[in-house]
Parts: sequence; structure tokens; C-alpha cells
Amino acid sequence: MNIGFIGAGRVGCSLGQYLAHNQHFLSGYYSRNPESSASAANYTSSKQFINISELISSSDIIFVTVPDGVIESVWKEIATYDISGKIICHCSGALSSSVFEGIRDHNAYGYSVHPFLAISSKFDSYQDISTAFFTIEGSAERIDVIKSLIADCGNPYRVIQSDVKTKYHAAAVFASNLMIGVMDAASDLLMDCGFTREEAMCALGPIITGNVQSALTKGTVDALTGPVERCDTETVRKHLEALNNSSIQGLYKEASKQLVRIASSKYPDRDYEELKMVLEMC
Repeated sequence: MNIGFIGAGRVGCSLGQYLAHNQHFLSGYYSRNPESSASAANYTSSKQFINISELISSSDIIFVTVPDGVIESVWKEIATYDISGKIICHCSGALSSSVFEGIRDHNAYGYSVHPFLAISSKFDSYQDISTAFFTIEGSAERIDVIKSLIADCGNPYRVIQSDVKTKYHAAAVFASNLMIGVMDAASDLLMDCGFTREEAMCALGPIITGNVQSALTKGTVDALTGPVERCDTETVRKHLEALNNSSIQGLYKEASKQLVRIASSKYPDRDYEELKMVLEMC
């Protein structure tokens, strides 16, 4: 099947190169910025399309890899052409395939196909996609085509329902963006202790990577360490008193409440009530 891309940014370039690398044929790229589509086509050894109608007619599967806020308007433009039998996909983590409103009236099929991965570079991230877990959501009729597309590349995937898409995206934000916020808070605290920013990040590297690897290997319950896991209420109280920045203190409290839940499942006979009260009152 010929795969075309509308949108030539980081996701479009990276996914296109990844699919091409795995022996899938790209028809090419269309973008409202001709320089972007030319660059993407050159990068993936495919074709630059000057107008959207030519890309649509040349493609069996069309990936709409534009910003989330533009997907709906691009779909409305696509829907003005003959798309009978075509598969239309977007790669948004937050939106479901319902953004392709009325697609079945056109005898076409809509999907969200999302790599659970932060794609940060237009030209350097495609190799990272080999490690990504994909989620697929959309029309049942042709979903096996999308499943095969991902499976042929060697990636694991899960088919999800449209009504959980927002919660799914929130999980991705916790694992990606919010982790950056926690790292930044830890770095700020070390700088309060006299560290430079560079020293702080150097110090944080091993403990962050070690904990993440431990959680991935053992699971969150067995990977948990620290004062909450030990039910060390006094240490937690001192931490909260030392954190005079209200936003960082709030972050510590809310994350610790989640850790209490994990620790309670690990040690059901341990009394965490006093610790819970401290986290609520301080």
C-alpha cells in the first residue's frame, strides 16, 4: 500500500522514514510549506506533492501529521475529494478517530495511530520509534491493515477504544512531560543547596535512570524505596517544612500520596495513617 503524509514536521518525517526503513512504500509528502515537504521527501526518498489532491489520489493510507488543532480543518479539506476506500490516520495522543467526522459517509476509514514516544527531532528520532509501543483506535473494518503495518515493523501495539483516549494521553503526559517537571524541581532544590545546574543534573542522572530501570524491571511496587516506603513520617514532615516553595511542596505532597498507595499494597500490615495525616495537613 502507498503511504502518504500531510504534514512534514517531526512526527511526519520520523514516522515516514521509519516506515520506509521497514520496507513500506511512501508515496510522499504534502505541506502548506513547500520547503518542509521538499525536505521531508528528500529525507525519505519519496515525492513532494505540490497540491493535496495529488497526494490523496496517489495514497492508499494517508497520515495527517499536523498539529492537533489543525487536524479537523485538514480533514474537512480531505473530505472534499474522492477518498472512497482510503485509510486516514492521525498520530495525536489526545484525539480519537472521531475527529474524522462523517468519514464512513465517504466509504473511508479513520484511525488514530499513536507511538508512545516523545519525538523531539525531525531527522534524528526515527530510529527511536523502533522502541515505541503503539496504540491504535478507530474503525473495525480495516483495523487489521493498521495492525499489520505496525506489527510488520516489529513494534508492540494495543487497540484501545475512543472513550479512553484522553485518559491514555494523560498517562503519556505523566510518563513524559510531568517527569520533566519533577526533575526540574529536584534540580532547583539541589541548586538551593549550592549546586550548579550542571552539577545538579549530573547528580540526578544515575538515581533517575536507576529508578526508572528498576520500576520497568521489577514493577513500581517492588522498585519503591525511600521514606514513604519505610513509613518514616518524621522525615517526610521535615521535608515538607524545608520546602518553603509552595508549588514544590504541593508536588511533593501529591506524589507522596500516590507512593503511600503503592507502599500500602506492599506492606498491608503497616500503619500509614499518621503519614497520610501529615501529607494532608502540612
